[in-house]
Amino acid sequence: MKFITKSLVRCAPRLGVLKDIDNEHSLSIETPLAMLYTRGGSIPHITHEVYQICCKDPQIIQIPVVSTYQFQDAMEEYDGSISEFVGMKSCISCVTVQDPGDLTQPGHHYKDYVPLWTRSGKILLNSDKYMDIIESFKPDMYYLLSDGDTNVASAQKRVTKAVDNTIHFVNKCLERHKNSTILQNAFVMAPITGGYCLRSRKRCLDELKSKELIDGFLIDGLHNNGPEVEFLTFDEIKDVIDLVVKDAPDNKLLSVQGCWNPVTIIKMVQKGIDVFDTSYCYIVTERSSALTFSMDKDSNLQGYEINLRQLRYADDFQPILPGCECLTCTKHSRGYIYHLVAVQELLGSLLLTIHNIHHFMKFFEKIRHCIAEGTLSELEKLVAEQFDEYQDEIMQGKEKKLNDENEARECLRLRNHPTLEILIRKRKVGVAIVNKAVLQDQGILMSSCDC
Repeated sequence: MKFITKSLVRCAPRLGVLKDIDNEHSLSIETPLAMLYTRGGSIPHITHEVYQICCKDPQIIQIPVVSTYQFQDAMEEYDGSISEFVGMKSCISCVTVQDPGDLTQPGHHYKDYVPLWTRSGKILLNSDKYMDIIESFKPDMYYLLSDGDTNVASAQKRVTKAVDNTIHFVNKCLERHKNSTILQNAFVMAPITGGYCLRSRKRCLDELKSKELIDGFLIDGLHNNGPEVEFLTFDEIKDVIDLVVKDAPDNKLLSVQGCWNPVTIIKMVQKGIDVFDTSYCYIVTERSSALTFSMDKDSNLQGYEINLRQLRYADDFQPILPGCECLTCTKHSRGYIYHLVAVQELLGSLLLTIHNIHHFMKFFEKIRHCIAEGTLSELEKLVAEQFDEYQDEIMQGKEKKLNDENEARECLRLRNHPTLEILIRKRKVGVAIVNKAVLQDQGILMSSCDC
């Protein structure tokens, strides 16, 4: 496999293609792209049969070792690759270390080892053990082992240690890769760590960018994964992105992991980042929401995101996003999905996942189209307006909830009503909100109460 970019301009959006992929179908995939996020080799909430119905185009599946570590014994006896083992033979496999959709526990560091928190507990991974896993998985592409346990609050001592460990891991892994007959055609991605210290980032990149076996770079150590990544702003990571993009060889694939929101993704694409993942779709689905932001300024704006747990959608018989061609929107209504979510049916999460992944993939198609047309800044402005409006609504809702609860507790203080305290604690009044009108309906406060 090799990466070919159509632009040699640094710190600018670029189109590229992954070609000569070593599988039966001789696939080629355009970049920028989003890898399909998996857990245990499966897309959360979706079976392989449903995936085949929904996704016709070739995709790259992201397979974290932290959720597939227990596959090693079986894979050592299996002749095929990890993508065949998990039932997704038509997909290109990319093995990563950590799970971008789940918070990586910080700390627990040991010399020459990386801690992984698997379903069976903590395990310690060194370069040799990691490469044993990679050789048994036989992936099309993989990330080298790294110490990415840094974030914006990391101390300089931790950052320096992370860089030292990463350089050591990469050198050891490359030795194994060079001598491996199984991995000769695998696409190798090297991690660039160093937290938010530009000097440490540059030291790590300078040590690794001259390695001949490296085909691309992962900008690692920006966060500890999980839902909190959604709220990291581009301004916080801009200097790190700029440094890596400027100093990295222009023919190398550049990747980031994490649940980045669409606005931040567009800004990173504008700097030259090529590969992301769909873990953002996973966290949106987990909060029973659906992505509805518009990518066309001429279309009717539906809002950035809707939460199907809200009562307003109980009698709404239009699709999640009018005009969307996904299986969910062509067959089912908002009201039906509200019912599924309300009674905790598994089908609810499945339908939301189908829509969110479809919408996210269309988003990347739009990004590639805008790069070709030179209109990416217009797309950024359109999506940012919807995202900012959605964030304002969320903040206003939180403020209203806090004010209503404070008001109810003040009523309790004045009237010392024990039943009211129970209702507040158990959230039995209203939708997790206690206010005067509801309390009056419950008969706890008289209509004339002015407390």
